[in-house]
Amino acid sequence: MAFLLLGHAAAAQSQKIKSVNKPGYDDKPVHYGFYLAMPLTKYKVDHSQTYADQLSNGSNQALNAKTDIGFYTGLVLNVRLAEYLDARFVPGVGFYSRSLEYTNIVPQDGGEPTNDTQVLQNVMIELPVLLKYKAKRRDNYRPYLVAGIKPGIDMGKGNNGATEDVTELQIEKFDLALEYGFGVDIFYPFFKFAPELRFSHGLLNQHKPVQGSDYSAYIQKLTNHNVSLILFFE
Repeated sequence: MAFLLLGHAAAAQSQKIKSVNKPGYDDKPVHYGFYLAMPLTKYKVDHSQTYADQLSNGSNQALNAKTDIGFYTGLVLNVRLAEYLDARFVPGVGFYSRSLEYTNIVPQDGGEPTNDTQVLQNVMIELPVLLKYKAKRRDNYRPYLVAGIKPGIDMGKGNNGATEDVTELQIEKFDLALEYGFGVDIFYPFFKFAPELRFSHGLLNQHKPVQGSDYSAYIQKLTNHNVSLILFFE
């Protein structure tokens, strides 16, 4: 009976060893991959003194940022620094549309107050550099934390899609964001898959003042903020 139990235990242990996918994968000095991401994105708006003054004078005009959905994708270069620490360079391209909603805006011709939504579109080349701290691997799962910075360059017009003579809003071409998040590496027989939730907070003012624009006059500062679900394939 004892030999039978030992035989079952050995068989179970052997099966467990065989079920470990891609053993030693994280010991590679360098590995590559790609990712797909869907962010919820919006501006954080710091209103100007002009905006505060019109509220103090009894106006009910308002400016608020709306949450939009974007998309970005790119490549992964992962460099092993230590047993539990990696450096990651994950360049990519992002497509964003961020909206600012104006309510009860009085037209310059003196007509009835109206509501308007200004959409600022970005095509960004993004160059995140991150550190990844990994927990100890458990079977085919390995949780991790990630943090770093993300420079970005806007390849679009940098405005609300209008022609130059009617542009109400403009944004800067360069951005820099602080990023952090968490995820879990899941090892499959032929690749590693990792869903990751990452938060991004812009550090630079993206608002570029437009002379003669009431829309621009109400803004002191705009910064980008994202919450992204990212799917890595490595």
